[in-house]
Amino acid sequence: MNSNNNIITIPQGIWPVMVTPLTEDLKINYPGLKALIQWYESAGVHGLFANCLSSEMYELDENERLDLTQAVVDTSIVPVLTTGTFYTDAHENAAFINKISETGVDGVVLITGLLAGEDEDDSVLEESIRVILEETEDIPLGLYECPVPYKRLLSPALIGKLAKENRFIYSKDTSCVAEVVVEKIEAAKGSSLAIYNAHTPDALDSIRNGGAGISPIGANFYPELYTYLWENGRGEDISDDLVAVEQFLVENDGIVHHKYPLSAKYFLQLRGLPMAVNTRKDVPELEAADITEIEALYQRFLTLCDRIGIQQAEVVA
Repeated sequence: MNSNNNIITIPQGIWPVMVTPLTEDLKINYPGLKALIQWYESAGVHGLFANCLSSEMYELDENERLDLTQAVVDTSIVPVLTTGTFYTDAHENAAFINKISETGVDGVVLITGLLAGEDEDDSVLEESIRVILEETEDIPLGLYECPVPYKRLLSPALIGKLAKENRFIYSKDTSCVAEVVVEKIEAAKGSSLAIYNAHTPDALDSIRNGGAGISPIGANFYPELYTYLWENGRGEDISDDLVAVEQFLVENDGIVHHKYPLSAKYFLQLRGLPMAVNTRKDVPELEAADITEIEALYQRFLTLCDRIGIQQAEVVA
């Protein structure tokens, strides 16, 4: 692997993994996408991860991935990341990374589970990364321990090795183990590679230990709460309000994940977004009990915001 001395970084903070609004006939709803982007930004997010698992990336064809990414870049006033690996062949992945980077994104993310087979060791993974680095010139890259096709976790040692390349700017960590996340933060310290925790239950722990930010699916429900966690959780003091916000996020994490992304799209609809509650994913439909639970979550969210004084993100008409 070749070292690059031109260190590029992205803003620390909250990077939602974007959902994709769809029309009734399951095409990308671009007016709805624009409203969603402006809503995220109203909540104070620091960047957007488009064309990811939450975006239904595997259900999009290549042109849709390019068009979706381009639309986010053209609309967003914050930096944008996108996924660039959809093949098992490193050369094919490099070719698509080069293509999708032309949209103007700030970085292209590699899916670790597509860089080596589940039964192959890290030497295969590293060889795939070497090919990609060599064939993508100076494009800033990210890493994503995506659960699909399988979750391939990166060890702290490998994070430290990749950090020395100075080509990596983002790693979405899904290890869901607080101690491991901190080890990866330490391994990447001093480099351009920044660790963004996907796991809400230990999100506060990670940012208090030097993590660069959070990339949770919960930011598709109430990004304001994650922004609050980021802005108020890095100091020495832990206020009662901060504890209340963290407890709310952790206690409701199961609802967020249940029948996702339909759960998120219904919640966004409640929040006033022009969002059909549909998906190309094979997810069971929301039942009456699910709807009742999500509506109750929405009311609890409103109550929490009122009590603490958190300004809710605005929907631009």
